[in-house]
Amino acid sequence: MIITLCFCIGDIDGVLNSPTGIPVMQVLYNSTGSFTTTVIMTTVLIILSMVGTITVIAATSRQMWAFARDKGLPFSSYIEYVRPGMDIPLNAILTTLLVSLLITCLNFGSAVALNAIISLSNAALIFSYMASIGCIRLKRFRNEPLLPRRWSLSKWGAPINDAVMCFLAVGFVMSFFPITPLPAPVDMNWAVVIFGFVICLAAGNYVVSARWHYVAPVALVKEL
Repeated sequence: MIITLCFCIGDIDGVLNSPTGIPVMQVLYNSTGSFTTTVIMTTVLIILSMVGTITVIAATSRQMWAFARDKGLPFSSYIEYVRPGMDIPLNAILTTLLVSLLITCLNFGSAVALNAIISLSNAALIFSYMASIGCIRLKRFRNEPLLPRRWSLSKWGAPINDAVMCFLAVGFVMSFFPITPLPAPVDMNWAVVIFGFVICLAAGNYVVSARWHYVAPVALVKEL
């Protein structure tokens, strides 16, 4: 899809300054030359976005519920609660929706703040990969046994982990770069500030509360 978009995008400045206000609609119109086709294809994109949002909310709420179940979040007792007779974590779903709506409302006050949070997703995703792979690499470095698994990289595990960590480290650092050198405050990539704030907030929560209550999933696996 990205490759096709790059071939069809045409004049980048014209697309970014489209009278529609939505660059992707201008790309579709430039490619098809038809208002009707553009409207139909845009409608399809909107429907796909709506369906994708439902699946993302479902997945995120389940992850939030699991983390709250392990006492890793503030107000875990509320988030993890499942009402009798219901097979869904309604509290976790409502919390996820509320946080999503609050983040969306930032767009009414400052587009810079919203863009910073959106750009943070890339850095957070890479960091999650680095955290999980880094833990495995640390156990390999200490010659500690890994958990039972169906498939193993064997002797290639360590060098592959090292190569992946190097690749991710470059992407992680570059995800905080602004688009242009010496940017103005409006063009600055503020994701690094938000990322640092979240890390400090999580560390503070762990020191104050979570370290006394949090139960890592691996401990439950060992019990089973």
